Amino acid sequence: MKSIRSQLLFWLVPSFIVIAILAAATLYFSEKRRLNSGLDNELNKLARTVQLANRIPIPPRRFGGNMRSPKEIAKNTKRLLNDENNTFYLQAWDEDGATVSKSENLAEYQFSYPSEQHQQRHYNSRLASGEDIRMHSFTLRLGPRVGDIPVSVAILKTETNKQLATLTYKLIIGGTFFCCLLSFILVFTIRRTLAPIQYLSKKVAEVEAGSLHNRLNVEGVPTEITPLISRLNQLLARLEKSFERERQFNNDLAHELRTPLAAIRTTSEVAMKWPEQSSVDDYRYIAESSAQLQNTIDSLLSLARIENSGSEILLEKVNVSIVIEECIALQSTLVKKRGITLALSLNEQHVIESNPHLLRIIISNLISNAVEYAPKNSEVIIHSNNSHSIFTIANLAPNIGKNDLSTMFDRLWRKDSSRTGTNHVGLGLSIAHSAATAISLKLTVELDDKQMLIMNLAEE
Repeated sequence: MKSIRSQLLFWLVPSFIVIAILAAATLYFSEKRRLNSGLDNELNKLARTVQLANRIPIPPRRFGGNMRSPKEIAKNTKRLLNDENNTFYLQAWDEDGATVSKSENLAEYQFSYPSEQHQQRHYNSRLASGEDIRMHSFTLRLGPRVGDIPVSVAILKTETNKQLATLTYKLIIGGTFFCCLLSFILVFTIRRTLAPIQYLSKKVAEVEAGSLHNRLNVEGVPTEITPLISRLNQLLARLEKSFERERQFNNDLAHELRTPLAAIRTTSEVAMKWPEQSSVDDYRYIAESSAQLQNTIDSLLSLARIENSGSEILLEKVNVSIVIEECIALQSTLVKKRGITLALSLNEQHVIESNPHLLRIIISNLISNAVEYAPKNSEVIIHSNNSHSIFTIANLAPNIGKNDLSTMFDRLWRKDSSRTGTNHVGLGLSIAHSAATAISLKLTVELDDKQMLIMNLAEE
């Protein structure tokens, strides 16, 4: 992938060179037009002088009169050119195309007889010696007896060509210097402009697990890059929170595994040391501790399988009310033991497109959590009667505060007052939340003013 610096230089430098060439060409042709205009004015003056020198002083009679003859025209023209600067050239022809007058500095060179397209026009030509000239052809009108005589006048472009050559040299030197200077300024400016990105890259490269609390500084950063740095700081905050949860999870997992392992070890060592004093209760305690340990491990494996299921999840039509009734049946013993009353509001025709296995895991964990932690002899409300909310369950939760809602779906989360002395490992809600995410459902929790904890499963 090309760098930003190389792409900017690749496009901007050639663009500036093209602009410089266009500007130089515009200046060159404007100066050339101005110089040619000056030459044309000189030629126009010469043409008017020739016409005045051959003007008839006395009006002609009706028949005949003082008409200029070609010899007189040649004489007047020669006298005129002797008075003028030698850089002018002139040639005149009669009706038959024969030369009647020509400036001496033309020597043996003959101008081309002016065609109709050259009449009253200014154009460029070249002498036999290779010198460039600017020409103007016009018609000298001498009356009906003599007729019209075509005349061409010219002037050397030596001085004009020198000025244009000097201008070209200056434009090339100045344009080259301008492009080099502009390229240097461009490289310097791009380097300074991209410095915040280099700073950002350096700071991001320095981020490690132990420095996630540090944030990128936005002071002195261009406005265009500020949103990027803000998003990176938000990402760092989320990463810091995730790492903190992972550390907490590791600590909680160590605690959960250490307690049953320590119990098993202690009971086993006592039984080995005093085998005659061992009782059935000791072995029952070892079995319960082993079951708790196995429950923790099985829950973690289930959670890992759900999170890694990905594209393997197959969807099919599922009747939500049937799944709810099956999950309630599994908790019937606990419901009776704790005196829980179930208030059901189910739609038997409520069918959705989902994965039945994962949907059953979600609903089963939510019902188990509500029945287990609701106060004894209280009511658990279950709704499933509309397409927007797939499943809703609510129970009294006097020990839960609003601060607990943000961490309730974390792994191994349990309310501190009930952390010890329970067979639950705090993975049920985390498993339900991960399963909901896997099948594109949204599991939310809220606590109303009556301390009713409401879990809602809905489509995203």
